[in-house]
Amino acid sequence: MPIPVERRRSFLARQAATMALSHVQVETPMALVRGAAWSNSLARMGVHLPLFVIHDIGVMLSMTRGAGGYALRAREAQLARLQMPPVVKPQLVQYRQLLENIGASEVTERLAGLRLRDEMVAVLLSRILGDTYNRWRDRSKNAGAEPLPLDLGILGEIDYADHFRDFDPRGLWGFVEHLVAQSMHIYTQVELIDLDTVRLLGLFKEDSASGSEALGGAIDLVDLFAALGSPEANDVANFSLDLLPSVLETRRTTGAQTFAVDGYASIERKGNIDSLVLSELAYDREIFEQKVVDSELLYYGREKQREDERRLQYLLIDCSASMRGQRQVFARGLALALIKKLTLEGDEIWVRFFDSRLHETVKIGRSGQVPVPYLLSFRSERGRNYAKVFRQLLVEVTRLRREQKRRVVLYTITHGQCHIEPELVTALKQQAFLYGVVVLPSSDQLPEFVQQLDRSQIVSGDALTSRAERQRRALDIVGDATRSAGRKTPPVQAAPTQSLRMKKQG
Repeated sequence: MPIPVERRRSFLARQAATMALSHVQVETPMALVRGAAWSNSLARMGVHLPLFVIHDIGVMLSMTRGAGGYALRAREAQLARLQMPPVVKPQLVQYRQLLENIGASEVTERLAGLRLRDEMVAVLLSRILGDTYNRWRDRSKNAGAEPLPLDLGILGEIDYADHFRDFDPRGLWGFVEHLVAQSMHIYTQVELIDLDTVRLLGLFKEDSASGSEALGGAIDLVDLFAALGSPEANDVANFSLDLLPSVLETRRTTGAQTFAVDGYASIERKGNIDSLVLSELAYDREIFEQKVVDSELLYYGREKQREDERRLQYLLIDCSASMRGQRQVFARGLALALIKKLTLEGDEIWVRFFDSRLHETVKIGRSGQVPVPYLLSFRSERGRNYAKVFRQLLVEVTRLRREQKRRVVLYTITHGQCHIEPELVTALKQQAFLYGVVVLPSSDQLPEFVQQLDRSQIVSGDALTSRAERQRRALDIVGDATRSAGRKTPPVQAAPTQSLRMKKQG
């Protein structure tokens, strides 16, 4: 289908024309639609690149080379119809050499085997080509930019070379020159992609009905971009990958009906047809229908099942400046492993970061929609105010307990300099089961509130220096926390004050 006349001189026509310079070809026409989707995502991040380079590198990141994948060759028939300046042809040869180098990279080969989502490919393209775009000095590089249609009927049968006469191609030739000048930088950016972070996101994708569910519905491209470019996030991802294989051995347990299937408690005027007293069927048809209209039929009534209060796993992660470095890596890696364990067991989870305030609540339903990029990349510079944070938390937990009848298990991952008023902890303990994980600084002195928790784990500084010990300690905590969370907490009015049983590791 040709591009409509009114759109031939549009941004779509310009982008379609650049595909004549593409050197990556695939058998499926849907690759061009995916390229348009990547272009639209890049545009939302402020990067407006010609479609051919987005398509070529994007396909190489998402497909393998060879049979069933892509082939690296120029569109000779299209190029022969273009009136190119003499200098452009050797530049296209250099462009092909850049693609050869990218295709030969081990990083590219491993990424191609991960079946990346479109949002992930777009963010990787932004990491690879973002600097090249920002260094491109053409003032018209984003002129007339608009979303490309994701319609195979429009994109699939375009004559690329035919649209070169609809716009001035000098800006495109300038981009090709700029692109080959940046070849080494582009290749370096490919090599700098952290595969552990990409693999971690893939692990959370595999256990959901779709990729969008795994990453929390609509992807926040900013969080994803930050997660893939942050050394701290890469360290957290690496640690999480040490933990998740053991956690993924857990399988979601199936629900079982617990009320009795035989025996009745009473005779009622309302009920289901399967509980109808059989003698009612002995009436003549007219009498039976009248009894139905008058709601005078008799039903067996079963004893009501007393359902347990709905359990809520509430996870607080300290993100103050005291949690930077090894403590942050341990805390967030532990949090991701604990979230995965609890979602596999079918629990509802709320996650919040805190420093001098409680940050937004991330709600993770039983379907396991974990916003991994947000958890990896979140950063705050708001100091510390623990009294304010836990007073606000007490109000919220009390409301959940009183109005929604939620049974709250409150996990807090913090450090040895976190100080909370004893009266505040006592009030919280009456509303929730308190589980604390305290990552100690160099001092061995424990915060005062630790003695009041229902259960706690103390992580010494020495445990963070050894990879094997750090992994073992985190897995011990995940196992203990999920076992403790499975125990029923007593009613609010009968909640006893229990002393802490602390574990020191050193």
